[in-house]
Amino acid sequence: MNSMPSGRFVVLDFETTGLSPAMGARVIEVSAREVVDGRAGHELLTFVDPGVRVPAEITQITGITTAMLSGAPTSAVAMRQLTSFIGSSPIVCHNAGFDRRFYEHEASAFLDGQHVRAFCTLLLARRIFPGRKSYRLGGLVDEMGIASPGRLHRASADTFVTTHLFDRICADARARCRAESFDHDVLHRLQRIRIAGAHEWLATLGSPAPSSRDKPGSLGRGTPITSSLN
Repeated sequence: MNSMPSGRFVVLDFETTGLSPAMGARVIEVSAREVVDGRAGHELLTFVDPGVRVPAEITQITGITTAMLSGAPTSAVAMRQLTSFIGSSPIVCHNAGFDRRFYEHEASAFLDGQHVRAFCTLLLARRIFPGRKSYRLGGLVDEMGIASPGRLHRASADTFVTTHLFDRICADARARCRAESFDHDVLHRLQRIRIAGAHEWLATLGSPAPSSRDKPGSLGRGTPITSSLN
């Protein structure tokens, strides 16, 4: 899979007890899945003990119960491992503002003011695939035929399908501009420009070049890392 720019990305997803850390919501599950030069790497996957009960509505959405978190790493332990795993690599998330807020809040003691670079597949999909009925993660992957290895609204399944969605986005964007000009900076600018002008803007970067993306799903699932957080 060579559609993504070269380098290392970490696809990140949190399951949480609510919508905002400012309102007291806490992380209960995390998946961080690395992709290095277009190849799947390791996955860091763990429950997190939030120190509070999981609301019934969250259990209904995710299937995660308070009992399932008994004995899981505390947030401090999990976030120390997560910041080490991510390092200085950019994160990729669907609705990145949500995950970045939780990451910066829960891992603040270990980030030491570090700026967290993020690519948002929600913002990018709106620009690359305009006119879709839904830009929710489940709606996009269903429409694009990306098979999930498990229940969505669970961190590992969400990072798996987000990784493949990101590859589809990169493949389409790369095909609309010169391959040699497609890099992190292009993606960063793309997610910020007007939706209506995205395709035209990409075309100004050069003549289209053939995409070198592999078959969907060829990225693989990576190797789960769970024991390091226990």
